[in-house]
Amino acid sequence: MTDAPETPAPPKEEPSDPARLPRGRRYAIRALLILATILTILAIFAIWANRQVLDSNNWADTSTSLLQNHEIRAQLSTFLVDQVYSNVDVTGEVQSALPTRLKPLAGPAANGLRELAETRMNRLLQRPRIQEAWRTANQVTAQQFINIAEGKSGAVTSQGNAVILDLRPLVVQLTQRLGLPNSLADKIPPNAGAIKIMSGDQITTVQNGANALRGLAIVLPLVAFAMFAVAVYLAQGRRRKTLLFVGIDLMLAGLIVLVARRLLGNGVVESLAQTDAIKPAAHATWAIGTNILRDVAQAAVIIGIPVVLGALLAGPTRPATALRRWAAPWLRDSPVATYSVVGVIVLLVIAWGPIPATRQVIPLLIMIVLVIVGVEALRRQTAEEFPDETSDGARASLRATVARARGSVRGGRTGELERLAALHDKGVLSDEEFAAQKASILGDGVVT
Repeated sequence: MTDAPETPAPPKEEPSDPARLPRGRRYAIRALLILATILTILAIFAIWANRQVLDSNNWADTSTSLLQNHEIRAQLSTFLVDQVYSNVDVTGEVQSALPTRLKPLAGPAANGLRELAETRMNRLLQRPRIQEAWRTANQVTAQQFINIAEGKSGAVTSQGNAVILDLRPLVVQLTQRLGLPNSLADKIPPNAGAIKIMSGDQITTVQNGANALRGLAIVLPLVAFAMFAVAVYLAQGRRRKTLLFVGIDLMLAGLIVLVARRLLGNGVVESLAQTDAIKPAAHATWAIGTNILRDVAQAAVIIGIPVVLGALLAGPTRPATALRRWAAPWLRDSPVATYSVVGVIVLLVIAWGPIPATRQVIPLLIMIVLVIVGVEALRRQTAEEFPDETSDGARASLRATVARARGSVRGGRTGELERLAALHDKGVLSDEEFAAQKASILGDGVVT
């Protein structure tokens, strides 16, 4: 009886890369990262608009900064003096006060008085009391605008109303500073020095825009971060690399907004400033008015930096692995000390306040939660990678790393092995630690 021919065994399939994701999931992750980056850019602009337009304190602070700028203050002084001369016959008043022989000099005297008035007004606007009055006027106007935008203003009738920044008190005070008769103040009409911020037919549009703006300032950041989180979740086996891209995307979004702020500023100034004389003031106005936009964009960049550093720290590079090996015993066995050190670092960052978000409760709580999650993830990773690492071994590993770095400069691999052998002979390294470090040094090449 002959044996049946053996059936050939089926060929073994090549093991697939566990970190290789299906094509559909890879494209989904990329799409999520791109969309989240775009939404982050839009969220930065929405947050800026919400804080700048719908917060009377921010509006007042910005207006005070505008007044403190030399170029803007000079243009405002010219505007207020123009209001006096357009509403009061200064030449006629000067002519009536001069003797008959000197009346022909009334025109030149009025022109000279105009230059003096601009200088006086510029100095007047630098005084703290005037700047506080300016701030109050802008805050009242801002609150009036916000009340109208939110539908809370009782002053808005069915025919509509206008939001006005009233600078008439400054115009009246200027006539007094120039030594003109007090009766002239009564001749200045109520609308002198009034700057219309918004007309009545724009109220409905503003109200709709305000509601949308408040919603976008909340929804866009939440959706963007949710997309980032989903992208990391889907990248099973490649989450660290995906998290690295999340940090890069956050930094990229902030940098794009900073570049756009500069480019848009140049375009706005060129379109609005009709003469070169007012361009410096226009540039200053744009720069000061978009300070909050700059702060929010910088916050995105600063938030992205620790995300990138955390992803690199958890990576497979030799410096990151050595650092995790060195920190493993303390992270694993001393959680109280670990979180105490992290808490001190967080307190130092809060005291430093590199971004406005570190001085606000909700963003600060979010940052603290993210830090805790990141530290806990690092503790678990190091515990899995180096479960038997001891503090003595970590110190020896650190010394070996330093020696290896020195040896690469002084004598290359041979110098590293000599120093490692010296540590072994002194009993600093055990046989197992010596073998592991030696294998690490020789790991870059083939031993012959």
